[in-house]
Amino acid sequence: MDDPYHNNVNQQVTEGGEYTYTQDGGGQDGYPYQTDYPPQDEDAASDATEGADDDEQMYEGEYQGIPHPDEIKEARRAARIEAKRKARQAAQQEEMEESLPEQYESIMEDCGHGRFQWMLFFVLGLALMADGVDGFVVGFVLPSAEKDMCISNADKGLLGWGFAIGSEIQIHSWRLFILVCLLPALAALIGVIFMPESPRFLLESARHDEAWMILRQVHDTNWKAKGEPERVFTVTNIKTPQTQEDEFIEIQSDTGTAFQRWTVRHMTMLQQVMANMMSLSAPELRLQGLFLVIVWFCLAFSYHGLGVWFPDMIKYMQYEEYESKVRVFHRERVERFHFNFSLVNQIHREGEYIHDKFANIEIKSVKFEDTLFENCYFEDVKSTNTFFENCTIKNTVFYNTDLWQEKFKDCRMENATFLHPKKGCHLNFQEENDIVIYMVSFLGSLAVLPGNIVSALFMDKIGRIRIIGGSMLASSACTFLLLLSFSQGAVICWQCLFYGVSVAAWNGLEVISVELYPSSKRGTAFGILNGVCKFAAIIASFIFAAFIGITKIIPIFLAFAALVCGGLLALKLPETREKILS
Repeated sequence: MDDPYHNNVNQQVTEGGEYTYTQDGGGQDGYPYQTDYPPQDEDAASDATEGADDDEQMYEGEYQGIPHPDEIKEARRAARIEAKRKARQAAQQEEMEESLPEQYESIMEDCGHGRFQWMLFFVLGLALMADGVDGFVVGFVLPSAEKDMCISNADKGLLGWGFAIGSEIQIHSWRLFILVCLLPALAALIGVIFMPESPRFLLESARHDEAWMILRQVHDTNWKAKGEPERVFTVTNIKTPQTQEDEFIEIQSDTGTAFQRWTVRHMTMLQQVMANMMSLSAPELRLQGLFLVIVWFCLAFSYHGLGVWFPDMIKYMQYEEYESKVRVFHRERVERFHFNFSLVNQIHREGEYIHDKFANIEIKSVKFEDTLFENCYFEDVKSTNTFFENCTIKNTVFYNTDLWQEKFKDCRMENATFLHPKKGCHLNFQEENDIVIYMVSFLGSLAVLPGNIVSALFMDKIGRIRIIGGSMLASSACTFLLLLSFSQGAVICWQCLFYGVSVAAWNGLEVISVELYPSSKRGTAFGILNGVCKFAAIIASFIFAAFIGITKIIPIFLAFAALVCGGLLALKLPETREKILS
């Protein structure tokens, strides 16, 4: 009778002395099992298995945590199969990615170049124009805006990145200038709304149908404008590497609800953004990315900081020259006099003004200290940088003036009346805003033109690294020579030279930032670097504006140190002049 515990297993001995077990019926239905145990006699094998069955042996092995040899071999076989599958998939994806540039190039050739590209260039030009405005608008607006909003030197950094409107809007020319500068940004925003999404982004987001429709729209727009509307878009299939996110999105698109599809798409996009940001810290990109961040920060810190400092320094020099000509009146007594002329750059100490009238005049840079005003009348008075300190005001009327109570410091008021006061710092553009301040900003903006031309001509001849490093080191020399400048003309000269030289570093830095990263990471990297640039500009605006009127050594030293550090570090970046973009 057959042994039910052995399941009709036949035993065969191979030439090498190994045992092979097969079930009755053999062939493909049996399961082969080979062992490395030495051959035994048939009787010895029977004696070894007598009194014990296979189930008990497996139970003891499992109890001891020892896997069955069949399970080990099966796991190894499955691991080898999975490894081969992943290797084939990686090879196919790599081959597909290598063919993608050629595929995109052939698609764009089929779409042609025409009206759509010119519309895109126009919108992008408006966006670049809006981005470039912030480089010089502060210098133009700051002298007027600080007076209109009564901003001190320490608070002028706020204007470096935003302008407050105030409680009462007064339409001065600087506000109109801001509105004009706002037009390119608004036009670019409206244009972007009507522009289609990037086909490459849609392909990477597994939205292949939408990408195909946009490419067809580009094709039809261009060829219709060229007078060939009957031309057919020949692209029928766009090959892209299939990812797990693509498969998941396709499954949800077929089976999920609208909310689930929306959630999956946006969560996938967020994951892709985070994955792109994390991929920038890959070993092959980590060091050069850190160098780029430092170079961008150093250049932006010095460039935007000095952009705020230059016009303010010129104005401060004018103020020092103006203050050196101040007239001082001591213990002056004026009674029953009508002041119908302006008071300019004066200091009055311990004076007495009794039954006097101040009407239709301007009081500019005048300080009254320990002075008595009794039975006086102020009407239609405009003041600039005028204060009353430790004065006594008796039975005095202020009608339609901008001498509000904040301009009276530690003064004693006795029956003083303020009627129809004017709010804000009222401007007189003919006197308050010297043309030199605006010429400083205008010349600085004009000086970048030759720097742009030179950098464009020599970028490919001498290399990006030499352009960046040489420009930043030359700019640092210009900032250092500012310490030896004690006249307005010298400061303006070094400012123009600084702008003309440093713009070459900006151009080279933007080019190398694009060429150092592959296309899948280029947009993310450039966005992060621009964010670092704006952050450095905000910090520099606060720091440099805070030292106006205190010292010029600290701002110049900070700019000099930042440019030297960034320039030397830029020389460590890899050269990309002959690199093929990936």
